[in-house]
Amino acid sequence: MLVFELVFKALSRSKSFSLIFILNFTLAIAALSYLQFFKSSIDTSLETKAKSLLGADLVISSRFPISSEQIEELKNKLPSIKSFNQGISTVSMIASDKRARLMELVKVDIGFPYYGGLVFSDKSTYPQGIEIPKANEIWVYQEVLDLLDLKLGEQVKIGKENFIIKKVIESDSLKAVSFSGFMPKIYISQEGLEKTELLQFGSTARYKLNYLFEENFSNDKLEEIENNLEKDIDQNLRALSPNDGKDRLLSVLNFITNFLSLVSLVSFFLGLVGLIYLYSGFLRKHQNDITILSDIGLSKRKLTLVYLLHLFVLIIISSVIVFSLISISAQFLGPIIQKLVDFEFDFSLDYYFFLKSSLILLLLSLSIGLPLILPMLQRQRSSFFKIILSFVPFLALLLLLSNFVTPSKNIGFYFAIAVLGLIILFFTIGSFLLKKFDFSGHLENLSLSLAIKNITRQNRTSLTLFTAILLCTTFFSLIPQVGSSLSSALTSSVEERPRFFVIDAKEEQLKDLEEQVNKEGAKLENISPMIRGQVIKINDIDFTKHSVLNGDEKLKNDKNELKNSTVNLSYRSKLKQSEEIIEGVEFSGVYDSKDFSKPIELSVEKNYASRRGIKLGDHIVFDVLGLEIETKVVNIRTVKWTEFVPNFFFILQEGAINDAPKTILATISSGDYDAQQMLIKLSDLFPSLTVIDVKNLFETFADLVKNVTKITDNMSIYSIIIGLLMSFIIIQYQMNLQKNNILRLKMIGVKNKTIKNSFLIEFGLISFSASSLGIVFGSIASYYISALLFESYWDFRPDILIIYFLFIPILTILIVSFFTSKMIHQKENILFGE
Repeated sequence: MLVFELVFKALSRSKSFSLIFILNFTLAIAALSYLQFFKSSIDTSLETKAKSLLGADLVISSRFPISSEQIEELKNKLPSIKSFNQGISTVSMIASDKRARLMELVKVDIGFPYYGGLVFSDKSTYPQGIEIPKANEIWVYQEVLDLLDLKLGEQVKIGKENFIIKKVIESDSLKAVSFSGFMPKIYISQEGLEKTELLQFGSTARYKLNYLFEENFSNDKLEEIENNLEKDIDQNLRALSPNDGKDRLLSVLNFITNFLSLVSLVSFFLGLVGLIYLYSGFLRKHQNDITILSDIGLSKRKLTLVYLLHLFVLIIISSVIVFSLISISAQFLGPIIQKLVDFEFDFSLDYYFFLKSSLILLLLSLSIGLPLILPMLQRQRSSFFKIILSFVPFLALLLLLSNFVTPSKNIGFYFAIAVLGLIILFFTIGSFLLKKFDFSGHLENLSLSLAIKNITRQNRTSLTLFTAILLCTTFFSLIPQVGSSLSSALTSSVEERPRFFVIDAKEEQLKDLEEQVNKEGAKLENISPMIRGQVIKINDIDFTKHSVLNGDEKLKNDKNELKNSTVNLSYRSKLKQSEEIIEGVEFSGVYDSKDFSKPIELSVEKNYASRRGIKLGDHIVFDVLGLEIETKVVNIRTVKWTEFVPNFFFILQEGAINDAPKTILATISSGDYDAQQMLIKLSDLFPSLTVIDVKNLFETFADLVKNVTKITDNMSIYSIIIGLLMSFIIIQYQMNLQKNNILRLKMIGVKNKTIKNSFLIEFGLISFSASSLGIVFGSIASYYISALLFESYWDFRPDILIIYFLFIPILTILIVSFFTSKMIHQKENILFGE
C-alpha cells in the first residue's frame, strides 16, 4: 500500500510535469501505433481473403502457351483436382469512334473464379448469378466507359471485331492482383477472343492454369504445394498460391508503408529522447525526496518499484489516450485507406494488437526506468561505462521494435542503427567539445556571456535540444528534395521523349506503319527488333546455379526469378544516346561467321549484370527457338530507362540473329498532331498492334507520385511537429529549472532585458547551428538517394531550404521570448517562493 501511496503522491505533486510527459509521449507513439494498427488490420483482412485475390487454390502462369503435355505432367504432381480451367489475358488497343486506349483483355471461363467474383452495376453477380458473355459481348469497368466516352449497350472495337458492352463491373476480387498494373480490364469469352484475332506469334499474353482441389487446404499448405511443385516444373512456368496474391498487394502497400514506418520511427525516437530527458530531470529534481525516503528506512527495492510504477502509469495513460483515439477514429480513417489502395479491408478492433502493444510499452518503461532510477539510489557516482551498459537492454528493445514495424526485412533495423548512431555521435562529440570549451570567463556583452555559460554548463539540455532540432531539419530538407527529384526524373525532357511506344509490330508491317505515322504528321523512330530466347548457361555453368552462386541476395532468395530465365534479345551496331559503356569496348562490327564457330559479341545492362553475377568476358549460351548460340560479354552498359526508348538487357552484335522470327518495338515522336486520331487510325489499320501513350503513362505516374508525396509529406510534417514540440517542451522545462538563476541575476541588479537576451541568444545559437547542419545533412542525403534511385536526377530546392532555415530558429526565438517575458517580469518574492 505504501508503494501505491507514494506513486499517487508523486503524480499529484507534479501535475505540470505529468501533463507535459503524457503529451510528449502520446504524440511520440501516436503515428507508430496508428500505422501498426492499420497494418495489422490489413494483414488480417488479406489473410482471410487471400484465395479471393487469386481466385483459385493454385495458379500456373506462363508467357508462352502451355502445352497439353505440360498440363498432364502438372496433373500428376498435384493433389486430387476438383476443377481447373485455362485462362488467357493480353493487352490490346481498344477503340471507340472518338477515342482509343491500351487495356487488358481477360478471357472469362465458366465457373471461374472459384473464390470471390464480380459484382455489376445492376447488382447481378458472377460466377454465381449470370452466364459468361456471348461471342459479341464484353464486360467492362466504369473507367473504360469514361476513357472511351461510351455508355452501357454501345459498341467498342477490339482487334478486327466490334463488341457490345453488356455489363459494367462495380467490384472485382481479382482486380488487386492484375499483372498489367494501371490498365483497366475488359472481360471477353473464348469465342469473342478468337474473333479479335489478336493472339498471333509474338503477341504479349499471359497464359494461366487455375486449379481448385478436392480438399480444402489452408493457405500455408497451398504455399507448401507451390514450393514443392516449383522444384520440378518447366522453367517457363510459374506457380502462384493464395499467399502470393496477398503478398503482391502487400508489396504495393509496402512502398508507402516502409517510408511511413521510418518517418513514424523518427517521431518515436524524438519522443523517447524527450522522455529520457524529462524523466531524468524529474528524478534529479526529486533527488532529496529519494535520499530522505532511503534514510528513513525505505528499501532500494521499494524505491525502485515506486518510480518504475510512476513511469509506467505515465506511459499507460499516454497509451490509453492513443488506443482510445485509434478505436474512435478507425471507422472514419478506414474508408480513406480503402479508397487509397482500392481494396476493402476489415478494420475491426484487434485486442491482440492492444495487448501486444501494452507488453512492449511495459518492457520499454522497465528498460528506460531502471538505468535512470538506479543511479539515483546510489550514494556514489556511477562510471560513464556503467551508465552506457545499463542502457543496452533499452537499445536492444528499440532495435527489435524498429525491425518489427517496417514491412521490408532489416530496413527499420538499419535505419534505427543509423539514427541511434547519429544521436550517440552528436552527444559524444558535443559533450567532448562543451567540456573542452567550459566557458568560465566574462565577455564584454553580458547576455552573450550568460548564454555561452548556460550552453556549456547545461550541456545535457543543450545537446538534447540540438539533436532534436537537427533531426527535424534533416527530414525537413530531405523529404521535399527527394520528392522533387522523383518528379524531375519522371518529367525532365518531356518534349524530347516519344509520345507513343509501339509494341508487337510485325516486320512486314513496318513500311505501311511508317507511312501511316508520317501521314498523321509524326515519325516512327527507335525501331528495335525483339527476339525471344532463353539463357541456358553462363561459363558452362547452369544458369540458375550460376545466379545462385554469383547473383545478389534478393535473387538468391527468389526461386521464381531464377526459374524465369526467358529473356528478350535484340541486335544493333551502335549505342543509343540513353546508353553509356562503363566496362569493355563497343562491338567490332557485323558478325560474319556463318556456322557460328566464334562467339557473338554481347552487351549487358549494368544492373541486370550485377543481379545475375555476369561479368565482362563471360560466355553466355542462349537458346533461340531451339538453336543454341554462344556469346561473349564485350561490354557492360548503363541505360537511362526513364527516357522511354526501347531497350534490352541483352544486345547482340548485328548480323548474328537477324533472320530469327521477331516482333518490332518502336516509338512515335511527339509533335503537333491529333493523338487520339493517331490511336484510332493505328487501331483500325493494325488491330494486333499495341500502342502505349507515354504522356498518359507519365500523367498516371505523376498522379501516383503526387499522392504518395502528399501522404509522406503530411506524415513527415507530423514527425517534425513532434520534434519541435518536444524541443519546446525541453525549453519550457529547462527555463522552469532556471528560475533560481533568474532570481539571483535579478537580485544582483542584472536588467530584465539582459536576462531575456541571454536566453534568446542561448537557444537561438542552438537552433541556428542545428538547423544549418540539418539542412546540409538533409541535402547531402537527398543527393545520394536521388543519384541511387533516379539516375542522378537531383532537384536542389533552395527556396524550401531557406524557408526551413529561417522558420525553425525564428519559431524557437519566439517561443523562448514568450516564456522568458512571462517569467522575468514576475516579482522576486514570487520567484523565491516557487
